[in-house]
Amino acid sequence: MNERILSELEGLIEREVENFTNDLGKMESAVKELMASLGKGLLQRLVNRKPNGYQGSSIACQCGNPMKFVQHRKRNIHTIFGWITVKRAYYHCTNCGRGFAPYDRDSGIGSEQLSPALAKACCLLAVDDSFEQVSRKVDQLFGQTVSDDTVKQVVHKVGSIVLQQQDQEHDSFFTDKRIPQPQAKPERLYVAVDGTTVHETDAWHEAKVGCIYFEDERFKRHKRYVGCFDRSQTFGWHVWFEACRCGFREAKEVVYIGDGAPWIRTEHRRHFGRATFIIDWFHASEYLWDCGKKLFGEGTKATEKWVHKRLDLLWDGWTKKLLDDLKEQRKKYRGSKHQALNTLIRYVSNNEEQMRYDVFREKGYDIGSGAVEAACKNVVGKRLKQSGMTWSRTGSSATLALRVTWLNDRWEQLWAKKPLAA
Repeated sequence: MNERILSELEGLIEREVENFTNDLGKMESAVKELMASLGKGLLQRLVNRKPNGYQGSSIACQCGNPMKFVQHRKRNIHTIFGWITVKRAYYHCTNCGRGFAPYDRDSGIGSEQLSPALAKACCLLAVDDSFEQVSRKVDQLFGQTVSDDTVKQVVHKVGSIVLQQQDQEHDSFFTDKRIPQPQAKPERLYVAVDGTTVHETDAWHEAKVGCIYFEDERFKRHKRYVGCFDRSQTFGWHVWFEACRCGFREAKEVVYIGDGAPWIRTEHRRHFGRATFIIDWFHASEYLWDCGKKLFGEGTKATEKWVHKRLDLLWDGWTKKLLDDLKEQRKKYRGSKHQALNTLIRYVSNNEEQMRYDVFREKGYDIGSGAVEAACKNVVGKRLKQSGMTWSRTGSSATLALRVTWLNDRWEQLWAKKPLAA
């Protein structure tokens, strides 16, 4: 049967391709145009062969009264093949005035008139590109014109559904205490958290980012991400949920890496108390460099010499010796230099336990936040911090939620739930 169909198709397009049989690119384009035309026609014929949502003379309305069947109403839908017309059963409630077409819900069609496949393609492109670029790429890929405003509307809607699902997970946990099921059982699990800023219409705001990673028995590294604009307490719960899915409760060792900010410490105590907390090496080093520059100037050999000597002490775990040295140094200075040393002393004193880099290295722990630093750039920066971008909170949150869904390999799960019709 397939051979017969292919032979008939070959006959249909033979004249169109005979002038460029040696040009595969042009032949591809011709076949693509034919298949798009056939696809549109076939889809149009198939879509109206069923009753399309007809469920009898009446169905129950949300208000408790019956909704009466009115007629099959037409609706134009934009698909990856082009526009088609669908006839769907339409019901109306005379009590509350609500109208409803069950087919739209069951088929996953939203108010934007995009088919699920075309909407899914737009959202997939939008996890990397601006809405304007997505519009242009959809035209190139499918030959379909979808405005950047429509792309934005779809992304906002689907991303908002992801955010609602996250909120529901958070709320339902406090009701039934159901912990996410582990999808892995790692020996050692890392939880790294940080923040990065995004330009929104009123100001720059912090997006909090988490990276949970581990190696499997074949030493393959797996990563899962969390990213949102929520307050730290809510973010902490999202990180904990994701960590549980990654095997946090089953892991023999858990390492928590951050820069020591108060909110990062709080979420460590709240959710990851059994984890070894490490102040990442990069941020600790930055404090030393900042102090050295205040003492001896930026880019000077004196600064470099002073900093490296104290970095060696920190690297080898001699925090007490480092503190004694800094306190002795402090006696020499007044004003801003004295204050710079005070700041550094306070930072090291508050984080001594989390700066045992000699012990951490001996155990084979990562001591840097490279994974989450990269996540800030890859998860947030690559999409939300492109040149000239300014976001609404709705747009930044929804787009970030979609990007995280894609990076965490949950794309098909999302679309299986028909988010456009939610």
